[in-house]
Amino acid sequence: MFNRIVDMVWLRVYSLWLCWVGFFRGYRFHPFASIKGRGLVLESGSSVHNVRLDTGLGNIHFHSGCWLNDGVEMSAIKEIVIGRGTTLQRNVTINGQVCLGVNCLLAPNVFISSTSHVHDHIPGMSIREQERLLSQEEFLRIYNRPIVVGDDVWIGVNAVLMPGVQIGAHAVVGANAVVTKDVPEGAIVAGVPARILSYRLGFEGKSCAE
Repeated sequence: MFNRIVDMVWLRVYSLWLCWVGFFRGYRFHPFASIKGRGLVLESGSSVHNVRLDTGLGNIHFHSGCWLNDGVEMSAIKEIVIGRGTTLQRNVTINGQVCLGVNCLLAPNVFISSTSHVHDHIPGMSIREQERLLSQEEFLRIYNRPIVVGDDVWIGVNAVLMPGVQIGAHAVVGANAVVTKDVPEGAIVAGVPARILSYRLGFEGKSCAE
C-alpha cells in the first residue's frame, strides 16, 4: 500500500513538472494528465489534454504540433510514435508498438493495438492460464505485431486496427470499420472486416510495400 501511495504521488508530481516545463519548451501538458514511466518525449507545439500515458516497456514520442483530446489512453511496448500535426480525439486507445504518420486524424473511440490476448498457445487451457505461463519475451515475439499508419490518414469514429496492419498514406478508414489487413495508399475502406470501397481523388491504389 505504501509503495502504491508513493507511486501515485510521484506520478502527480511528474505530471505537474511536465506542465510547468511545457511553458518553456513550447508544448502544453494538462496538469491532471496521468503519466506512468519516464519514456515520454514531447516536442514543441504539441497539446496534451487530460489523458493516460503509460510508457511501460518502451517510450511514447509526440512530434511537433500533435493534439490529444481528453480520455486518450496509450500503453507502449517498445515505442509509440505520433507524427507531426496528428490529432487524436476523445477516448482514442493505442496499445503496443504503433507508429502514426504526419497530419493524421483519429476520430473518437478509435482502438489500435499491436498485441492480443494469448488464446491459442497451449491447447485446452484458459486464456488467463496461458497468459500466466507465457514469458514476456515469448509474448512479445509471438503476439506483438507492429502497426504502421502512413501520412494524411483519416480514421473514423469507433474504428479498430488489428495487430500487424499497415495503412498506406492518404487512406480513409470508415466509421466502425475493423481493419484486419493492409490498406493501400489512398484507399477508402469500411466494413467488418474492412474492404476497399474506392480511392481518394488523385491517388492510385498501391501496396504498402511500394
